[in-house]
Amino acid sequence: MDDDSRPPLDPELDDSGYIPPDPEEPPPVELWSAVGDVTPWGTTALLLSWAAVFAGFAARGELDNSDALVAWGASVTGRGVLDTSWRLLASTFLHAGAAHVFFNGTSMWIFGQAVERIFTRWGFWLVLALGGAAASLGSLAWRAYRYGPEPSLSVGASGAIFALGGAVLVAALRLRHRLAPGRARALGAALMFLLAQGLVSGFTRHGTDNVGHAAGLAAGIVLGAWVPLSTRLGGPPPGWRMRMLGTLSVLALAASLAIGVWSGLSHR
Repeated sequence: MDDDSRPPLDPELDDSGYIPPDPEEPPPVELWSAVGDVTPWGTTALLLSWAAVFAGFAARGELDNSDALVAWGASVTGRGVLDTSWRLLASTFLHAGAAHVFFNGTSMWIFGQAVERIFTRWGFWLVLALGGAAASLGSLAWRAYRYGPEPSLSVGASGAIFALGGAVLVAALRLRHRLAPGRARALGAALMFLLAQGLVSGFTRHGTDNVGHAAGLAAGIVLGAWVPLSTRLGGPPPGWRMRMLGTLSVLALAASLAIGVWSGLSHR
């Protein structure tokens, strides 16, 4: 008789080494099967507003006019508190050219709908507004320090997009025990690659506001750890606080946009 010194196989293992899930452990969540049918109305409305502002701005022939950018809501150093406050968000609706709005729009479609589905629409508006404002504040402080009394302006939503990306990155971490391990790692790795690539490329492109990107990313990471996940992903139903904060965020964005459009159209 041959002597087989191998230990007996665990009855819980098959020949491939597969370990069946604990009966009390919930099965892994397939992320887009759980939330992929949520229509991203917030992201769509935002992109349409960007397109409308850009179309109006371009139709007036003001794309290369710095004074017009300031009138439409660009973030500018050296202004008073009231004038600066509405520009923190109004500047995120402005883009300096067709390529600028196209690439930001593509990134917003990717990250915006992900945040809207993972954190619900209330969370989307909150991360967008607070993340965008934080990015604008970081950029404003850096430009005031770097250029001193010389006026400096900034436009674009890339800082807000980095905030959304940071929130999704944290969501991948929060969902690591709910998603299939391979999917969670793949999601996190893809997001880290996209965000790191954006930061690195910012050092090679003239005029890119990397401080705004970093400030937006930091804000998104903090918000992504705090904002509740969708109930479909195990989060609690959005309570009155989240609804109130989401509503205030929408109102702040809408008010900033309205002031910027009114100011821009009044510009001669």
